[in-house]
Parts: sequence; structure tokens; C-alpha cells
Amino acid sequence: MALNIGPLTKTNKIINKNLKIAFPNQNEQWIKKINKGVWSNFGKVLAEYSHLKEISSKNMINIEENHFSKSFFEKGKNKILISAHNANWEIPGIACRIKSKKISGIVREPNNPFIKIILSNLRNKYSVRCYEKNIIGTKKILRDFKQGFSLALLADQKLSSGIKTKFFGRDTYSTALPAQLALKEKSDIFLAWPKRAGNNFEFKFCEMIEASKLDDNEVNKIKIIGMINLFFEKKISENPEEYFWHHNRWE
Repeated sequence: MALNIGPLTKTNKIINKNLKIAFPNQNEQWIKKINKGVWSNFGKVLAEYSHLKEISSKNMINIEENHFSKSFFEKGKNKILISAHNANWEIPGIACRIKSKKISGIVREPNNPFIKIILSNLRNKYSVRCYEKNIIGTKKILRDFKQGFSLALLADQKLSSGIKTKFFGRDTYSTALPAQLALKEKSDIFLAWPKRAGNNFEFKFCEMIEASKLDDNEVNKIKIIGMINLFFEKKISENPEEYFWHHNRWE
């Protein structure tokens, strides 16, 4: 249904605009192909909400074990996980819940109150502890962090304020929360990425920013945000059809 209805919506223009900004050297044929893949992926995500129990319990998520993943999930000082709206954006939270119950995150709740209740119930069952993206939610997640919880955050979408940095070569606002918290609390930041693998998913911890070794100042805060954006650019470019291009990321 997303493939049939999506291209007829205003959102389709936003997707095409974003793709042209991120990939200025690609032609219209390529944009059209990726656009179709974007809507296909979005349709899959919507369908998968009714299967989160199966996804979370039947080995449908391969959490690749490597040095970074072992470091993130080991007991000790709480850490910060950064990922993005790629493939199915519930996968990072579900993957973290499988490994640990001491991780919380912030999510943007839908405007529709009925859908909000459904998603909240699903996330309570299968994802990390989730708080709404507002001042109250931020205070709660900071409280959790001080109590030893790690933080999982999707930090790639549009903001109306924050730190202005480059994303695919163009200025845009990015959240400063992970960089601020990491520098203040001397916590490391782990960069991870979800992707599709047939009908299953892979979730890989790819890089680590050793913020615990950096001084808490504005220069390092901007440096960390830039590193996160560069990571996003690299991973998105590997398979742009799986990324959520629906938000007006650039004004």
C-alpha cells in the first residue's frame, strides 16, 4: 500500500528533495529507483509492527558480536549508543532489550493518540525503556543515566534547534545531547547500525568515540557531533533505500 499511496503524497516531494541534496551527482532515474525502495521499506516497517513479538524472540535479529558490542554491554560504567532511522528503526531498541534491561531511550511519539497507545504498549514489551521526546522525557533519561542506565538514541532526524553542523555537505541542526552527556559524564559513545538481511535483520556496533578521554568543552562537543554525522553519511550511502528520508532534514 505504501508503494501505491506514498508517491501521491506531499511527503514524496520531501523524499526526492532530500535525495537530491544528499546525492547531487545522481540522475533522475537513480532518484526514482531509490524513492521506490524508500517507500517499499516504509511499508515493511508498518507491517512489521504486528510482528514485533516474533522479531524479538525468534532469532530474527543478528547482533554481531565484536569488540564494540562486548564493550557496550559489559557491566560497569553506563554508555551511550547512537543509531538512526534505518531499515526498521525499532531494531536498535529491541536488540538492546535482548541484551540488557538497563538501557533507556527517547522516542518521538506519533500525534495520533490511538497509535501512540499502541506503539507505547509494543515498546514497553519489546524495546528499551522509552520516554517521549520533550523536556520531561529528557529529565527522565538523565535521571536513568545517573542511576546506571545506558542511553540509546536515534540521533539522525530534523531538529528546529541544536548545534548547526554539516550533514551531507549542507548545514542543518543536530542534537547536542549525546555529546554533552558523554563529555560531562566521561562516557564513551558507540555507533551502531541496523540493516535488513532478507526477512531478518542485522545490528552491528561499528565504531566507538572515546569521549571519556576528551575535555568537556565546546570544541569537542562539535567534533563529536561531526563524527556522528559522518558515520550516518557513510552508512546511509551504503543502502539509501533503507533510510527514512521522510523528514524535511534541510530547510
